[in-house]
Amino acid sequence: MFQDFIYDIGTKVYFGPEMLCHLGEEIKKYGDKVFFLYKGSYTKTMGIYDLVMQAAETYDFEVVEFSKVQPNPRHTDVQEGADLCREKGCKVILAVGGGSAIDSAKAIASAALLDAPVWDIVMGKVPVTESLPLITIPTVAATGSEMNGGAVISNLETRDKQSLRRPSQRPRATFLNPQYTYSVSKYQTACGSVDILCHTIETYFSSDNCMYMLDTFMEGLVRTVLKYAPVACREPDNDEARANLMWAAPWAINDFLRYDKECNWTIHPIEHEISAYYDITHGLGLAIIMPRYLRHIIDEKSLKRFRRLGIHALGIDDRLEDEAIAQETIRRIESFCWDEMELESHFLALGIDGRDFDEIAGKLTEEDGFRYGGYRRLSKEDIVSILKECL
Repeated sequence: MFQDFIYDIGTKVYFGPEMLCHLGEEIKKYGDKVFFLYKGSYTKTMGIYDLVMQAAETYDFEVVEFSKVQPNPRHTDVQEGADLCREKGCKVILAVGGGSAIDSAKAIASAALLDAPVWDIVMGKVPVTESLPLITIPTVAATGSEMNGGAVISNLETRDKQSLRRPSQRPRATFLNPQYTYSVSKYQTACGSVDILCHTIETYFSSDNCMYMLDTFMEGLVRTVLKYAPVACREPDNDEARANLMWAAPWAINDFLRYDKECNWTIHPIEHEISAYYDITHGLGLAIIMPRYLRHIIDEKSLKRFRRLGIHALGIDDRLEDEAIAQETIRRIESFCWDEMELESHFLALGIDGRDFDEIAGKLTEEDGFRYGGYRRLSKEDIVSILKECL
């Protein structure tokens, strides 16, 4: 049985290098002072910085720069950015970079309109009803933050990583130029590809009730990542591979897949706690956790999902028994993450020894189990067991 829903994407997409000529007109729609948030020297080496400054001259708007962005964006940096944005009276935000830059920009877009501490806003103590308009130029295919309303912000003081998701934070426009991802390292390409894969698989396993069309769309996304991520790692300037990954990233998480499903994720919240404690790369944490979680949820209910995914997305022989297909599906996901993407497969190699697992699991659970729902409501003991398997 399908569920009723309204789908209003709200983000205008400009795809390809020739579309960047529209950047100035998009910014000018929303005001004459832009808060320009970017990360890394590549913004200048790739010519994006000059492009923004040329647009500012042509379309007569002022630019306020802010480049304090770190992986797993800190609430302290967001606070500094929000204060500066508010002080300068910026009317629109332009974010250039990966998920960290765009997530930071979303939180700043909301916090700049509120006279409250950023962490109180992230924790839901202060309601967000509006945000400054946001335009994005992603330089990594990964989080898909360029086409959704969610931001994930870290508080290293309390060792928490929380999601701030509001409709008003969804970017008004995004410029997707696959050529900007040519210089992304093999490691970051691998981590980003695993993030896209995990977004899709988590939605696929979030509930059994789903339109056939959406199942086939998700299976296509999985096939796309498995096909093109290795190519992008081997050939960084392969335009076909980069374009497919850049377009797959937002569609894995722009809400298109989840409106017909009871979509409560499990792998991402667990990884968020791990990276809040140990500040590791998000996609790397997912690569370690995802196969162990999938193996943990094999049961009579999930075997049907594994069977469909294995046959239609991974090309596994449909003559095999359900249990064999489930195990082979997970083995191939492991092989993709650990062998083809060459990502670490165990926490111990990252200096994570398990001493905090009980505390982490406690933050993720309530009396009746996993606080976020999920495909199966995990107990505290379940989470600790999954994390120990990752050692």
